[in-house]
Amino acid sequence: MTPNQRRKADAEAQAALQRAPVTDRVNVEPAILHGMTVTEAQVIGAVALALCLLAGAVVYAATGYWQFMLILAIFGTGAVLWFASLYLARIKRGRPDGYYSHAIHLWLAGRGLAKSRFMTYHGFWGLGRTLDLSLVSALHPRAERPAQAFPSSSSSPSSTP
Repeated sequence: MTPNQRRKADAEAQAALQRAPVTDRVNVEPAILHGMTVTEAQVIGAVALALCLLAGAVVYAATGYWQFMLILAIFGTGAVLWFASLYLARIKRGRPDGYYSHAIHLWLAGRGLAKSRFMTYHGFWGLGRTLDLSLVSALHPRAERPAQAFPSSSSSPSSTP
């Protein structure tokens, strides 16, 4: 391989490294604004747009200027997205990817609004073994013998109550 070919191969390798994806973020939805993902931005934006249109309709009914409805729908939604992204960044700080969406899902499942995708058992897990590490199952204890009756005070030893 000539030095010219070697330089060309090195340049191609460097270009390939620049195009390579960031592998630690392959399975994670990318952040678009202060750590807020596209899905979160869509949900917050839709709710904010509906509320801002409602507020604009109230202002329109009070003033008669329909432009307020348009201005509130555009700038109000943008302001809500901006401040919501700052709030979400504070909530997500130091937590793993997907923690926030899992916490919301568990909250909904706890109130019966969604079906849980996780194990939500609260209690003790048992192995079915006793503490002395024998092979006797603790789920089927041995039957106890009935208690012996006190001997009667009669003189005959064979009499039973």
